[in-house]
Amino acid sequence: MIITGGAGNNGLAIVRMALANGMNVAFLSSFHGKAQDAIAKLDPKYADQVIGFAQNPEARLAENIECDPNLYNETTTQETVLGWIHDRFGSIDVVVNGSGGHDRHNLEETDKAVWHHSMEVVEGAFFNTKLALPYLKQSKAPRVINMTTVDGKAGGWYFNPSFAAARGGMISLTQEMAKELGPHGITVNCVLTGHIEQDVPDEDVLPDAMREELLARTPLGRLGVPEDIAGAVNFLASDEASFITGAVIDINGGIITA
Repeated sequence: MIITGGAGNNGLAIVRMALANGMNVAFLSSFHGKAQDAIAKLDPKYADQVIGFAQNPEARLAENIECDPNLYNETTTQETVLGWIHDRFGSIDVVVNGSGGHDRHNLEETDKAVWHHSMEVVEGAFFNTKLALPYLKQSKAPRVINMTTVDGKAGGWYFNPSFAAARGGMISLTQEMAKELGPHGITVNCVLTGHIEQDVPDEDVLPDAMREELLARTPLGRLGVPEDIAGAVNFLASDEASFITGAVIDINGGIITA
């Protein structure tokens, strides 16, 4: 499994469950040090099953070279990194595109810079999958799992049109990829998360009144936890999910968002 955005609590829960299930995992983060910090949070008994690199070394090259000058240099690319992962584990079978993050801006505040920043989520998922495709075609059980939020269906709790549009784009990208990659035996699915309070930055923690409103609209009567997300992702990565593709799975406790 390679996973982007794996350093947050959702990502770490996914990785812990994957490791416990016997999978090998590669963290791909914005820079090398962040991937190594994520590995340090895991049980040392999995040391032989997990590695971590900068996803796109060129984007923050100076920082990556500073972190590990023996590993990174001016010629290191994302393709190079995927090659390292394949050489270490012998295959790349599961790609989890879990990168997120955003700056909150309403419609009037959104300019082209904000818009393009939001769309980097879709761009990252597309190119991460495209560059991994030669390895996925060699796999006996290839999986692509795109992660995004319920905002892609009905907007979010805060007005943020570029964020919602990017999340909707992840859903459409999933379904398009499922059709194109299906003939190669590659399944492509999307996990839509609700408000996982243990995996949001401080600025997105809901005020008490809004939190109570969210709970009142959630049939299961609780907010999600990272392990809820991990269970869905690891199921989609399993042999039991081999006939599921193009699916959008809502992990939100049944909340009615429209």
